Amino acid sequence: MNGQEKEWQALLWMKEAAAIPPVKALRLLERFGSAEAVYQASTEELVKICRFDAKERQRLQTRSLAPSSRIIERCRALGISILPITDATYPARLKEIYDPPLALYVRGTLPDLNAIPAVAVVGQRKATPYGLIHAEKIAFHLSQNGVCVVSGMAAGIDSAGHRGALRGETPTVAVFGTAIDKCYPAENAALLRDILYRGAAVSEYPPGAKNYRASFVRRNRIISGLCLGVLVAEAPKRSGSLITASLTLEQGRDVFAVPGGVDSPASEGCNELIAGGAQLVRSAEDILAQYGYTAEKQPAPPHKPAPRVRPAQPLRPAEPKPEPKPETGDPVLDAVDGIVHLDEISRRTGIPAGVLMGKLTLLELKGYLRQLPGQYYERI
Repeated sequence: MNGQEKEWQALLWMKEAAAIPPVKALRLLERFGSAEAVYQASTEELVKICRFDAKERQRLQTRSLAPSSRIIERCRALGISILPITDATYPARLKEIYDPPLALYVRGTLPDLNAIPAVAVVGQRKATPYGLIHAEKIAFHLSQNGVCVVSGMAAGIDSAGHRGALRGETPTVAVFGTAIDKCYPAENAALLRDILYRGAAVSEYPPGAKNYRASFVRRNRIISGLCLGVLVAEAPKRSGSLITASLTLEQGRDVFAVPGGVDSPASEGCNELIAGGAQLVRSAEDILAQYGYTAEKQPAPPHKPAPRVRPAQPLRPAEPKPEPKPETGDPVLDAVDGIVHLDEISRRTGIPAGVLMGKLTLLELKGYLRQLPGQYYERI
C-alpha cells in the first residue's frame, strides 16, 4: 500500500467512520499535519485539540480502516475519483467556507476551478417557461465566455442551466445531494451522461451512501462554495434556492437574480432578493461585467439542445437511437418551432387537444420533442 492510499484511508476514516465535523477535522489536520497522523493519535490526544461530545468520542474509538478500504475499492471499480481537501487541486474557493467537505467524490473530469471562474445557476424545480428560457440562455453565454456553470442537476432551473452550459465551451459541474453513484432525479440520466462527457459530477457522499432531506440542504453550501457567485434564475417566496442564496451571502460571495413580473408567484423570491440587495440580472453580460469579463462571442440559437454523447462509463446502457425523422413533414412536429404551448399546437394543426396529447407523447418517446412544465413543448 502506497503512502497516498494510506492518507486516503485515514482521511476517509475521519470523514465517514469517525464522522468528525469538518471544522474540527480541519483543526486536527492543521495540528497533526496529515490525516494519517490524526488517525495514529490517541483519543486523549485528539480531545486536547478539539472538544468532542460523548457520541463523537465513541466514534473516535472505532479505528478500523476496513470501511475506508471498501469505499476506495468501490470508487476504483466505478471509475470514481477521490479528491481530498489536502490535495493541491482541491478547489480553493470551497476550502474557504466554514465547513468544507473533507473529500469530494468525482465522476467525469473536474475542471480546474482554481484557474477558471465558476458561477452557480439555481432555481425552482417546477419552473415556468420564462425561468427555463432565461436560465438556459444565461448559462450558455457564461459557458461561451469561459465561466464554469455549477448547479445541482435537479429538475427545472438546475437542468436548464446545465443544458445551456453544455452548448457552450466550458465544462459544467453537477453537485449531488445523493451518493456519487446515483442519478437523481432518475429522468436526468441522459443529461448526466452529457455532463460527465463535458465536465463532472461531485458529491461528498460515497457510493452506496443513504441520502436524507438534509443531504440536499448541505449540498447547497458546496454549490455556492465552488463559485464566485450564485444566480437565482427563478424562485417563489419559499424555495430551496433561497437557502443557497443565504449560504452564498454567508460565504461572502455574490448573489444575482433574474427579475420576474410583480404578480408572478414563481418570481416572488427573486424579486425579494433584488429588493434586498441582490444584483439584478437581465443577461449574462451583467454577471460577466461584475468580474471584469466582456462577452465577445456571438450567441448560438437560444434553444438548440446540447448534442447527446456517449461517455466512457455510462450510468446505464445507452438509450436506443431515435427513429429517423420522417422525410415527409409531420404536421404536429412542424407546428413546434421554439417553445410552444399545447393549445397553440392544437390551433395550428386543427387537432383537438385530447387527441393531440397522444401524438405529442409518441413524438416525445421517439426523441423528436421534449415536454416542459405547463404543457409547453420544444423540438429537439
